[in-house]
Parts: sequence; C-alpha cells; structure tokens
Amino acid sequence: MDAYSVFDLICKHFDSPISTPRIRKEPKSIAMLARPFSGELPVSYACEPKIDGVRVIVTADLDAKTVSFVTRNGNELPSLAHLASSVLAMFCGHAGIRMLDAEAVCGSSFFDSVGAIRKKAKADDASLWLFDIPDHVGTYAERRAELESIWMACGEVPSLRLIPSYRDMTPHAAFRLFTSAGFEGVMVKDRSATYAKGRRSSAWLKMKDSDTADCEIIDVVEGTGKCRGMAGAIIVRHGSRKVRVGTGMNDITRKTLLDERSQLIGKTAEVNFHMQTPDGSLRHPSFVCIRGDK
Repeated sequence: MDAYSVFDLICKHFDSPISTPRIRKEPKSIAMLARPFSGELPVSYACEPKIDGVRVIVTADLDAKTVSFVTRNGNELPSLAHLASSVLAMFCGHAGIRMLDAEAVCGSSFFDSVGAIRKKAKADDASLWLFDIPDHVGTYAERRAELESIWMACGEVPSLRLIPSYRDMTPHAAFRLFTSAGFEGVMVKDRSATYAKGRRSSAWLKMKDSDTADCEIIDVVEGTGKCRGMAGAIIVRHGSRKVRVGTGMNDITRKTLLDERSQLIGKTAEVNFHMQTPDGSLRHPSFVCIRGDK
C-alpha cells in the first residue's frame, strides 16, 4: 500500500479531513516592543530615558567588516551607512556577528530625524543611542552588563551614545528628571526578562505625557468650509476600530494629505492620543506624521 492509500484510510477512519497544521507566522517586527506603563512594576527594574527618534537594529559582521542598519520592521536605512566604522570600532577585539538595538536621532526634533533618516542620502549629523544587544542570550541585567563592558572597553566612539540606566529611581521621579532634560519620557525595564524578538512585552514599559500609536491609513476625507480642497481628517485603523483623526495638521499638511490620498492609503500614520477607550478607540487623537520608516 502506497503513502496516498494510507493517508486516504486515515481520513476515512476519522470521518473528516485532516487539517493542515497551523504554521506560526514570524513576527513582522524584529525588535522587542514596549507596552504603556499602567502602574505595576517588576520586582527588579531599571529606568532609562525614552528617546524620540527612529528605532534601528544594527547587525555587524565583524569578520567581514560589514554593518547593516534596518528599521524595527527590517527596512534598510542607507542614510546611516556612514556609521559603520563607529560600530566596528566599538566592537574592536570581538569576532562573529554582533547586534545592537538603538534609537537614531538627527537634527533638532523627531520630525528632522524621520525626514533625514528615511532618505537614501547620508544623514550627516545622525547619531545612535544604544540600549540593548539582542544577540546576547540572557536577562536584561546580563545584556546591560555586557553592553556596558563593551562600551567601556572601546572608549569614546563618534556618533554613538549609551543610554543611561538607573536602578535607584522610581518611574515618576525618572519621568520628571528625563522630560526636564528634553527626553520624551521613561522606559521601565524588567531586569530579569529576556529579549522578546517581535513581541510587545510587559517587560518593557513606556511612560509619556501622552502616547502614540502607529495606525494604517484607510481613507483621507476632504474637509468642508475653510478646509474645502484639503483633508478634513484621515481615517485610520487601530486594532479592530476605525478612528477619525482631524487635528494636528496645518493647511500645508492638509493639502498634501488630500493631494497624495491614493499613495497614502495603506501607509502608516503616527497618531498621538491621551488614552485608549475601553472599546479600543483613541481619545483625543491627533495627527503626528506619516511614518516613512514603517
């Protein structure tokens, strides 16, 4: 009896087709993601400044002397290629493949960072804030110790900075300190947690005055009255909810959104909001920008 006959007999025995095993999809993101801080704290945690920039995963092949820079979703960032020499210098004396998790900044604001870093041209004044090493298997405490050891051994490297980490500070005290220094907020990290690639984990908690969400644009609606001929609002998808976002845009932005409507459908918009409602919608949503890096 051949294999096909055996399979047919098995199907008849169970009187129903054998279902195809479910294949678990790989996560779209290659980076560990954070959840909003809700007041609950890990037993052991560290507080770090939240940088307002573009998330970057750096992979260095130290034997081949090559370095790649990609967004958290795996899109290449050629604008940062000139930082390869700094990354290689940091790992001087090491071999094999090493990785860094970082936030790239450029210019004086987040909008400058996104605009310059997502282009193919060299982002001259770009720098990287380093905060994790995803290739190191271990707890965050162990990964942080490894990162600090590498950082101290290499000395000062151009355009690379290590995000400070504090264990003797409450999240609220850290928030006041960091925001007064110009940072976006606080990251609270569970020191006992491993690196959860592609997952939004409670091991990393973010604390900001308000929060942002990356939402798919499903429509751009023309306005009325003084907004006629311009976008009155964009409609985005947040989970299973459709959310109307009509603030946070000046006239130039509104006109551009409507003019480029067909190209924007399916793109990602960053939306600022005060809180998420119980039914999953967003309270007081406001347009921030189109995320060309996602």
